Amino acid sequence: MGLDMYLYRHQYVGGYEYLRKDENNQAEVKLFDGMVNLLGITPAAHSPHMTAEVCVAYWRKANAIHKWFCDLDGGKDECQKIPVSVEQLRELRNLCDSVLLQPAIAQDVLPPQSGFFFGSNEIDDWYMDDMKHTITQIDNALKDIPLDASPWDYSFIYQASW
Repeated sequence: MGLDMYLYRHQYVGGYEYLRKDENNQAEVKLFDGMVNLLGITPAAHSPHMTAEVCVAYWRKANAIHKWFCDLDGGKDECQKIPVSVEQLRELRNLCDSVLLQPAIAQDVLPPQSGFFFGSNEIDDWYMDDMKHTITQIDNALKDIPLDASPWDYSFIYQASW
C-alpha cells in the first residue's frame, strides 16, 4: 500500500502508407501488421494507425515528484491522468538536477508532500535518491525523442495510485 507513480509514453504509429519503407518496401509494413494482428483488430482501410502506450517510468513514494505532477493539474490529487509535455519533463529533470547541486533549495523547488502512505516528508537521503532516480527515468523516457518532435507524435501521461 502506498503511493505508486507511473509515467506513460504515447507514441503515434502510422500504417504502411505513412511509414518509411526498407529496400524491399516491406519491413515496416510487417511491423504494423504484426502489431495489429497481435491485437486482433482491423484498422481503417485508408488510414491505418495506432497509438502505442508504454510505461516508461515508475516511482514509489516519491511524494515531492508526485506533488510536482499534481501541480500541473491545478494541485488536484485524485489519481487522475495528467498530460505532461516533453518540455515539462525536461523542466522537472532540470529541477531535480538543481536540487542535487543545491540541496538548500529543495523545500522551495520540489517540496515533499504528505499524504496517505506517501512516505517521509523529510529532505534526506531517500529524497535525494528520488531526485537521482527521476533524472535517470526522464533521460530514459526522452532518449530517442528528437528536440524538434511534434507533440502529436509523442505525449506523456502521469498517473498515480494510492
